[in-house]
Amino acid sequence: MKSSKWNKKIFCMLLEQAKGVRSWRQFAADCDISYVQMRKLAQGTQENPPRPKLIHKIAVKAFNEVDLEDLMFAAGVTLSENMAFRAVSQPPAESFYEKYRSLSGKDRRTVNEFVDFLSERRNREETTDGNED
Repeated sequence: MKSSKWNKKIFCMLLEQAKGVRSWRQFAADCDISYVQMRKLAQGTQENPPRPKLIHKIAVKAFNEVDLEDLMFAAGVTLSENMAFRAVSQPPAESFYEKYRSLSGKDRRTVNEFVDFLSERRNREETTDGNED
């Protein structure tokens, strides 16, 4: 595993999605981690990134197709290919754009930051894939 950049904001967004309709207490209990630890991660007040074991506990109980690879990457850890797993589905584009247009300016900036984050991740993966030859 390689170390990358710990992005609290993206990790918080992913946790919010992973929580789904559950309360933070219920989500923490489902993940078998303390509520205090979960809230620190969710609020972005934890200074250091969570360890892979904790991230795995969260990923196993995550809703909304948030997966281990996304959480690990946001925590600054990239997985080797054989460790990664992913549920792939594409939401309808028109639904995304309708939702995006309904957001406030601040929320649109957050979405844009997330898109930049994902683009950077894809570029790193493409660079890594190209260097393995």
